[in-house]
Amino acid sequence: MRAAVFDAFSGVAGDMWVGALLDAGVPLAPLAAAVRSLQLPGVAIRAAKVLRAGLSGTHFVVDLPGAAGSAVAFAPALATKLAVAAAPGHVHRRLADIERIVARAELPPPVLADALAVYRAIGEVEAAAHGVGIDEVHFHEVGAEDTIVDVVCACYATHLLQVDEIHCHGLALGSGTIHAEHGLLPVPAPATAALLRGVPARRGGPRGERTTPTGAALLRVLCDRFDEPLTFTAEAIGYGAGTRDDAELPNLLRVTVGTVAPATSIGELCELQCHVDTATGEQVGWLLDALLARGATDAFATAVTMKKGRTGVLLTVLCDDARARPLEQFLLEEAGTLGVRRHRVQRTVLERWQESRATAFGAVRFKCARLPSGAVVARPEDDELRRICAEHALGRAEALRRLSP
Repeated sequence: MRAAVFDAFSGVAGDMWVGALLDAGVPLAPLAAAVRSLQLPGVAIRAAKVLRAGLSGTHFVVDLPGAAGSAVAFAPALATKLAVAAAPGHVHRRLADIERIVARAELPPPVLADALAVYRAIGEVEAAAHGVGIDEVHFHEVGAEDTIVDVVCACYATHLLQVDEIHCHGLALGSGTIHAEHGLLPVPAPATAALLRGVPARRGGPRGERTTPTGAALLRVLCDRFDEPLTFTAEAIGYGAGTRDDAELPNLLRVTVGTVAPATSIGELCELQCHVDTATGEQVGWLLDALLARGATDAFATAVTMKKGRTGVLLTVLCDDARARPLEQFLLEEAGTLGVRRHRVQRTVLERWQESRATAFGAVRFKCARLPSGAVVARPEDDELRRICAEHALGRAEALRRLSP
């Protein structure tokens, strides 16, 4: 199985994503043709080799009409902002405006679906943050023409890689504060923090915003796995450069393209177990969600009868060795248990990936697996099923029936 692995030691932004894929061998010409089909007058793209802290990378540049040199094209999107009224001289687009622009692009259907999903993801967290409907959200930096181009080109370049799965390792968020439409905000920006809910990420380190809302949305939509160990054979490596050039940390996003283990592989995990007899059902549910958010491979609860006839639950957590100790400490602090048992377990894993498929409801993301026989089984992602049921007033069983081949 082919995969792309992003090493986000200096964060992720839209221009860094595209630059990394160009550096790894994706051609610029089809991206330029897609940008022309957006019909944004005077907007063009180019790629330039640059140095960041002495290391070489590719900087993806969006040239805007009327910009002096490339200063406007280089301006980083520091935070997603929302305003009730647009300031004079600025274009504040709503989601419908952006969708109309993106829909003009001559793109394969899966790419179009991914680009629209990126903007919808940003719109949903902004709407929640400000207590308005998603159609009322005004996009500022992420609604600007250069960011629209970043999103379209990132989705298209990822498609052109022809990989089955995307991984991200060591995601850095940055530290300090940023100036935004709503004043001084902590890093990560509110939209970035919301988009990365449940995603392992590293705070601290060099000051400034390392992962932008656009970068976070690309990860949310396009990335399949975070910080998971894998056996990997590299074929191509690329470095995408960000705008800043910091002396203490190369402002680069690395992507490695290659092949991972075969359809079935045997790996070892750590299994943590403890009995709990004082937690409510709500507390158990919270514990399972929190364990998964902290990087557990799996977590589940089993009803058991304990000594003296007390009912309780057996919490079981599967994780890699690096997370065993932190998750064990979390259980001791939060689960109300007096001890945690630890075992080594082996598991056989099928080759798994996500792909977007054309259906009667448009492009839908499916979870796929290859059986030992070579047969491929697929099922629509749960989030996609929920969306289809809500948008088309269908029951879950009927939606599944219509999505069946």
